[in-house]
Amino acid sequence: MQRGDVALFYHSCSGKNVFGIMQVSKPPYQDPTTNAANWLAIDFKPIKTFEPPIQLGQIKTEPTLQNIGLIKQPRLSVIRLSKNEFEKIVNLKL
Repeated sequence: MQRGDVALFYHSCSGKNVFGIMQVSKPPYQDPTTNAANWLAIDFKPIKTFEPPIQLGQIKTEPTLQNIGLIKQPRLSVIRLSKNEFEKIVNLKL
């Protein structure tokens, strides 16, 4: 991810909800908690909060989202979404 990219903030443990939209505020940098070169950290800033959040169950009911990583492997921390998939999830809130 690069500065300016947007992402959905999803809690993958209890609740399994999309809580809002966030934006990358700084370029990726070495994770300060490890010396492993392949671990990067990214800073985000909040853009929009969903109240109530979008539940995973709502996303699962959308036929066009059945092949996204969130459905196929719901324990993933980071998944890539197309612009269309991102918009479909956000529009579930409307």
